[in-house]
Amino acid sequence: IRAIPTAGLLQILFFFALVELAWMPASKYDGDYGVGWFGENIEDPAEKARKLNVELNNGRAAMMGIMGNMVVEVITGQTMYEQYA
Repeated sequence: IRAIPTAGLLQILFFFALVELAWMPASKYDGDYGVGWFGENIEDPAEKARKLNVELNNGRAAMMGIMGNMVVEVITGQTMYEQYA
């Protein structure tokens, strides 16, 4: 990160701040940011709710998987790559 100029880091930070604050605010807890699903708007409320719940559950499953890997790395002292090699 030291190789990146200060102006470049500021541009990256400002871009991410713009995305977080303007386009996809974190205060929208329902996960619907109005950008559609692969470019298509879902009109049926039941289908939209189902797809949002599926997305939330997939995110939770991914977090549990990563947490499990981190716990095993702490217990064994080996990285995930070293364990599977």
